[in-house]
Amino acid sequence: MTTLVIGIFGHRSDAALAIESLRKSGIKAKQISAVTKQKNTLEIISHDTGIGKTESGNGNSGLFGTDRELGVGLDMIDDTAVAAGPAARKLAGADLEGDGLTVSLISIGIPKQDAARYAEHAEQEHILVIVNVPEDQRKQVSEILEQHQTLPLESV
Repeated sequence: MTTLVIGIFGHRSDAALAIESLRKSGIKAKQISAVTKQKNTLEIISHDTGIGKTESGNGNSGLFGTDRELGVGLDMIDDTAVAAGPAARKLAGADLEGDGLTVSLISIGIPKQDAARYAEHAEQEHILVIVNVPEDQRKQVSEILEQHQTLPLESV
């Protein structure tokens, strides 16, 4: 059986170093996802760690991408999550100000009460690193993430 281990990071370098440590310990890139509010931040992490292309979800890019970004900046429309890795399809484009990201996090297996807190962290521009591993690797992955300045779930 697999389990999700999640680390919350306040800075992109901490998240990238944690992902690199996970990769060096044998965790494959296809087991690691990340989500945040900041597209540029996640693009750098994704490029540096090889976890996959950053996805913005529907309406965040393409012909109307610039218009959407202006609307977000003017608080006319809600901001959305960007994600990389295998969970990106379910997380990218989820609304951050409503319950969109919370619902998306629940859909990948995170309990409802925790999902809401994780979504709040993403709204605060923190980076969520989500690792899908067999249960027997849970402790090892948790320890690796904690070595890189993780934030507590309750700190929002």
